[in-house]
Amino acid sequence: MKVALVYPRFKWFEYNGLSEPLGVMHLVSALRDAGHEPVYMDYSFCSEITELDHLVEGAGIVAVAISAAAKLERASFVTNHLRTVVPDSLFVVGGAYPSIFADKSIEGTGADIAILGEAEEAMVELADKTEKGESYKSIKNLAYFLEDGSFKENPRRPVPHLLDSIAFPARDVVDYDSYLKNGMSEYGMVTTRGCPFKCIYCKPSTDMIYGGGIRYRSASNVVAEIIQLAELRNVSCLRIFFKDDTITMHPVSWFETFRDELNEAGIDLEWHCNSRVDTVNRDKIRVMKESGCHVISFGVESGSQKILDFYKKETTPQQAIEAFNWCHEFKVEATANLMIGFPLETDEDLRATYNLLKKLKPDDIIVYFSTAIPGRYIHDWAIENGYLASDTNPELLDPARNRAHEVMNMRLPYISVDDVISWKHRIERYRSWRKITSFGNMRRWAGELLTEPGKAMGKAARVLRGFKGQGD
Repeated sequence: MKVALVYPRFKWFEYNGLSEPLGVMHLVSALRDAGHEPVYMDYSFCSEITELDHLVEGAGIVAVAISAAAKLERASFVTNHLRTVVPDSLFVVGGAYPSIFADKSIEGTGADIAILGEAEEAMVELADKTEKGESYKSIKNLAYFLEDGSFKENPRRPVPHLLDSIAFPARDVVDYDSYLKNGMSEYGMVTTRGCPFKCIYCKPSTDMIYGGGIRYRSASNVVAEIIQLAELRNVSCLRIFFKDDTITMHPVSWFETFRDELNEAGIDLEWHCNSRVDTVNRDKIRVMKESGCHVISFGVESGSQKILDFYKKETTPQQAIEAFNWCHEFKVEATANLMIGFPLETDEDLRATYNLLKKLKPDDIIVYFSTAIPGRYIHDWAIENGYLASDTNPELLDPARNRAHEVMNMRLPYISVDDVISWKHRIERYRSWRKITSFGNMRRWAGELLTEPGKAMGKAARVLRGFKGQGD
């Protein structure tokens, strides 16, 4: 069975940086292993919607990924076009957004069915049944509208507990040369699925995607994927961004094995990750550094305990101070990710965040605006309390875009949007000052100026914009 797997990023700018769609690539591998004929269609670099039409011809199934609410419109546009090319194909939507809003995804795109949650097993079963001419309506993880107009979601299958059993993403189908040429600086990879924490700006959507809790890959399995990637790209030096919500849920022993097996394989790895300040300790940071970690982006969010508690973050500013001190000790760059502009925030709370930064002395700072995204508790709370300002513009559901354009989708009772923007500019000026007064930052920048001048000049431009209060 020929199955077209579509990533509909057509004429869409990624404010958070360009990266390959790992979820779609996993489906390519799963279908290959099951004896089907997957065809990968990535619209990221297309200037015309018709450029990939030849790839979809003859496909019995067309599966379109929707990674976020903000991208529903792009997915709808691409799906409607492909309907004109292969009108008799079965159209499927899947990904993060359909896992939460299956009915809206089908209605918004005109697809026939949606796949919910992790899709490797469901997609293979769907291809098997479609090829045999059998009904798909009993397949777990599927959702669809019945003939009477009612909506049905089938039960979900248990998620695979052992992630080592899942095939590596099919990286050979990706045009990595185009990705690297257009701004991607690191290959994406994950070592876990899910998140055990309860932050209101993520939950419950992450549980609806990954089934709740967290599951792990072994260090050996991750190293094997890295070796495969190095061979594919014919390099021994790699830069990787681990996209796990919190890779530091792994114990120190995991990172020790990871470090040792990388050394045995002769792989020179430079990697960065996301983390929480309460999931690291001094020894873990040390071993991470020894395995090639050069940047950790911490979800600091706020310097106000009141705001952290309302977010259900379950961390403290003191934990952030300790985590950043360990990073400074072992020369791991530490980035502070902030989330400001929550409706209950006051000027005092924002000042506490700014004062915490002075204690953290971060190597970098990224300031997001608090965003009420559908499927998350913060969105429900904003509606219930009358704080939701806009729920119709899908672009306002992209926090990275909101940061760049300095717009928000929630009302603020205690401060104005201009006040929040002013604090953002003040924080960015501090970031720029840190960049030019840190010897380590200047040394790294000088090295990049010689080896990657374009990247180095881009960083310099951002520092200058920060001084001018022009935002990201």
